[in-house]
Amino acid sequence: MAATVSPSRDYSSLLSLRGNNQGVSRTGDPRASANLISLIYGYPDAGSMPTTAVAEATTRVMETQGEWALQYGRTLGVLPMVDALIEKLARDNDITATRDEVMITAGGSQALALLLDLLVDRGDTIILEEPTWMGFIWMLKNVGGKAVSVPLDEQGMKLDILESKLKSLKAEGITPKFIYVIPNFQNPSGVSMPLDRRQRLIELANEYGTLIVEDDAYHDLRYSGETLPTIYSLDTTGSTFYTATLSKIMGAGMRIGWLVGPADLMAKLSVLKVDGSTNVFGSFVAAEWMRDNLAGHIEELKQVYASRRDAMLDALEANMPEGVSWTKPDGGFFVWVTVPEHLDLTALQPFAKERGVEYLAGSTCYVEGGKNTLRLSFSFATEDQIREGVRTLADIIAGELKESSL
Repeated sequence: MAATVSPSRDYSSLLSLRGNNQGVSRTGDPRASANLISLIYGYPDAGSMPTTAVAEATTRVMETQGEWALQYGRTLGVLPMVDALIEKLARDNDITATRDEVMITAGGSQALALLLDLLVDRGDTIILEEPTWMGFIWMLKNVGGKAVSVPLDEQGMKLDILESKLKSLKAEGITPKFIYVIPNFQNPSGVSMPLDRRQRLIELANEYGTLIVEDDAYHDLRYSGETLPTIYSLDTTGSTFYTATLSKIMGAGMRIGWLVGPADLMAKLSVLKVDGSTNVFGSFVAAEWMRDNLAGHIEELKQVYASRRDAMLDALEANMPEGVSWTKPDGGFFVWVTVPEHLDLTALQPFAKERGVEYLAGSTCYVEGGKNTLRLSFSFATEDQIREGVRTLADIIAGELKESSL
């Protein structure tokens, strides 16, 4: 007879500080979202997945390198994937890197988690944008780090406020471990940091003795405007880590990302990385697929996502009531919407879901605040769904504004 476990057992005394400090799971389910008009997460477009080309690449790998694709791999990443990435970085990102400066990770999120493991002790200070990617806020909370937020404007992090906060921290004897930024099509706001701010950010990091972590997950998905150099390529002092991912341009299920940084620090990270090399089989397949397919596939994705972005911006313009504003991104997956301060868009989520629409409450992207904001993703829903979903949200918001004015 099989043993049963009592659901009422209290495990709290056995949990770590991190384990006891958790809420409910925040992981979404793309299959469940497919039953709604899903404007919530940055899921890649299902219809654009390169399934046939990946299947063909898999067959070639198994025929020619199967004994190594199914074996343990090099800690920093198997060399075919590392070399394919080094080639891409040089071509697309103006980044020159050696094998010892590149680590393959389980998506960009593992790269950030490893950096936190390397650099941050409980109570250490990190500077981040406000708002920022919610996943990083959760990771920082997990390690007990202290967040100092710097607000954004339409050109990214406000560096005058950053400088003021760096001065204040220095006066307290605090050196932030790093500044976390998403300079291209920032998640969640969609805004991008211009060249002069990127250069000034490097100057400030060096002046105050801290590092920069550049999260560039959406770099390849630019639909308008001029391509800007990465912060990493501008920094000649070795103060920047660079991370990105195949999740948005090949498939999130590959769970392949990368981290680029100084070789001596990458060596330390390799000791902290205890997974026996990231997704060896998937790395062989991705490297094979990238050689002949990556550039063309990115161009196809840009057409799909540019049309969806335009559909969302047009729908917002046509339907949102007065007093509502939104960003107009040059790329990426997201539009950031702000409503009058007295509305709570977190509280409105259940009403939207009852009407078949899901969105991300902006408060999840703040350490504190943001209840009058929301993030809309245009990557997963079709253009018709986007238009219908925005009309529904506009109707809900207009109703709340009308009720609050009575």
